[in-house]
Amino acid sequence: MERWNNRVAIVTGVSSGIGKAIAIALLKSGMVVVGIARRENLLKKLSEEVESFPGKFYYKSFDIRNEKQITECIHWTVTTCGSVDVLINNAGIYDETEFVDESMEHGKMIMETNYLAGCIFMKEVINKMKLNGIDDGHIININSVAGHYRAEPIKALIHNASKHCVTLTTDSIRRMLVNEGSKIKITSLSPGVTIKESSEQQLKSHPEITYLETEDIVNATLYILGTPKNVQVCELTIRSVGEIMY
Repeated sequence: MERWNNRVAIVTGVSSGIGKAIAIALLKSGMVVVGIARRENLLKKLSEEVESFPGKFYYKSFDIRNEKQITECIHWTVTTCGSVDVLINNAGIYDETEFVDESMEHGKMIMETNYLAGCIFMKEVINKMKLNGIDDGHIININSVAGHYRAEPIKALIHNASKHCVTLTTDSIRRMLVNEGSKIKITSLSPGVTIKESSEQQLKSHPEITYLETEDIVNATLYILGTPKNVQVCELTIRSVGEIMY
């Protein structure tokens, strides 16, 4: 991780869970982190928690479904911090509403949050990386094993569909970058069920499931970022031992 010291990372969904844990790990590694989430009170609390860390923490509070605010945030990051070297697309929504009972407005919100917002971040960040001559940047999409298999549980159909979109788009962007001769890396990190990201609804519905811990996802993220410049982890799928949900 030494080569990322003083480099700049944008991390979405940092107010809790995986996003917060990844942001803390990057700050401990000496990175500048711009954390994004909706709940400003939790962002302020995190800012206080990491004040003494080697890295510097900035935060922006907005709904990532707003394309204009995404664009403004990335412009602010480049203007203030000098660049964007790493993007961690982590923000997401999990829901187990029966498909026939699903409000399509709610389904649209899931797709916009889990998939389309990440696409906007990737497009804008890749363009900024190219403009600033950053050819060793890295994008990590926090995906899910649900993005690789049939919808199970079936109640989570729209959530799982959004993750399938992430899987396809991540590999398509990788191919695009290769065709352009770019050395920018992109990775799909697909965890199984993670204890601190699971809703109370999910815990009650599936008491038989074993879980990953948040730190397992953090360690996987640091491993991906720590690979040599000539190595690209395209897809990393991790499950807890004994998980049978997918």
